[in-house]
Amino acid sequence: MLTLSLMGHTFEVPCQPEEKEKLIDAATMLEEKLEMVAGLRGESKVLMVALNMCYDYLQLKSETTQYCENLDEQLAQRMNEMLETNNSEKNKKSPGGGKLPKEDTE
Repeated sequence: MLTLSLMGHTFEVPCQPEEKEKLIDAATMLEEKLEMVAGLRGESKVLMVALNMCYDYLQLKSETTQYCENLDEQLAQRMNEMLETNNSEKNKKSPGGGKLPKEDTE
């Protein structure tokens, strides 16, 4: 169990021991974001911070997805290049360049 204090409220958060550090980091981050919002109080302030954090999450998710797709494309391209190189080397080493002998049709 972890006890957190946010905006004057105390919360008991059930968690595993290995989760405590990240939860403390998350609470610290939230407090910092709340302090950055001027002109709003209470629920409005919390909702604005939540909206901004959700937006940041979706932006990061989109960027990560695009990055992974680019990596997949690069990997597929490299694998195809390696297969082509491997196949051309095999053809050079085999007698007749990997071609079947022509049959006599006469």
